[in-house]
Amino acid sequence: MILPEIEEIKIIRDRMDLTLKEFASKCKLDVSWINQVESGKIKDPSYLKMKKIFDMYEFEKHGLEKTAGEICIKKIISVELNTPIQKANQKMLKTGISQIPVFNNNECVGMITDKTILGLIGSDASGLKIVPEMLEIPPPMVDVKMPLHSLLNILKYNEYVLVRKEGFIHGILVRQDVNKLLDT
Repeated sequence: MILPEIEEIKIIRDRMDLTLKEFASKCKLDVSWINQVESGKIKDPSYLKMKKIFDMYEFEKHGLEKTAGEICIKKIISVELNTPIQKANQKMLKTGISQIPVFNNNECVGMITDKTILGLIGSDASGLKIVPEMLEIPPPMVDVKMPLHSLLNILKYNEYVLVRKEGFIHGILVRQDVNKLLDT
């Protein structure tokens, strides 16, 4: 990664329309240090501090400071525990998704997948209902205030996360949707 010139810090801050205090807070750096760098009193600032500034700028520029609550899908396609398998399958086919969360008393207890349903086709699935033994583990849950750049690490290892607000499920974030957001 090539860092821009030191003189560009003031330009970046002006471009972001931030006060020195706001800028320092976003970068998690001391106001006086940034002021000294901008005024030229510090000629050779540390690489790590400079990297913090330019990383923050890149996050802002690419919208990575958005929160989970701002970008999640609020209408979650889901089923309740003890729902007939056929109903879950119809929802998945209708929406083109391969797995959906299963809830019990407003708590996600796991995921039902097309793979699980496919495995049941050989048996008489017409009367089967979703039970805990059929489920994959529930996805991770994050708070609505979690910034997108923090979510990226979670989404490296999970296809989706549920977003919570005040103890209730607020929405769902799918890796593919976040990839589309980052590509714009």
